[in-house]
Amino acid sequence: MSRSCGKGRRCWAGSAPALDHTRAVQANRLLASQLNAVNHELHELVGWMKPDDWLRRSVPGTSLPAFTFWHIPRVIDSTVNMGIRGVPELITSQPWAAKQWARPEGGVGYSSEEADQLAAEVVPAELLDYADAVRSQVSQWLKTVTDDELAAPNALMDHAREAPAYVRPEVQEAIAPLVGQPVWLVLSITCYAHCWAHLEEIKLLASVGRAEVGKHET
Repeated sequence: MSRSCGKGRRCWAGSAPALDHTRAVQANRLLASQLNAVNHELHELVGWMKPDDWLRRSVPGTSLPAFTFWHIPRVIDSTVNMGIRGVPELITSQPWAAKQWARPEGGVGYSSEEADQLAAEVVPAELLDYADAVRSQVSQWLKTVTDDELAAPNALMDHAREAPAYVRPEVQEAIAPLVGQPVWLVLSITCYAHCWAHLEEIKLLASVGRAEVGKHET
């Protein structure tokens, strides 16, 4: 494996329809429910995972589950705060900034060595607390966002170019397909669909790893 999760291409293209007033309000509620669903699954996952699952590479070329688990709340924090709002991410505030696993970006473009080092520093319980804090902050913001803000084209690329930690080719490449898309679509893709896929990835890889361990023990 030469690249972590960040090597994957976010090939989400296609134009999105304009939102009328009613649909924008519905999108507001839907986004909040999607965020809550991801957060719930993060908690369920931690309860299901075994200690050895987090740092076991079950399939060559994949990221360690601990890295992917870290990536999920970081994607939500960076997308909403840095990307959409253009404000400091929650990770830059205490107590999160002092955590050993704190990074100023979301892991896009990491080498396998960088991703594995970070994975070894992850404390799942701490990540859950961080994820809860991110969910709470974003939920409060969603209550204040207007219909026009949800339907407007996102400024993700502009904001990323102004944030030193995100000025890297892999990040620009990942963001490119989202340029011009409405805010609600970016949030639904990155904070729900993308994160949900990673949750399923973690469970699948952990299950494969357990099965392999079981073969060797019999």
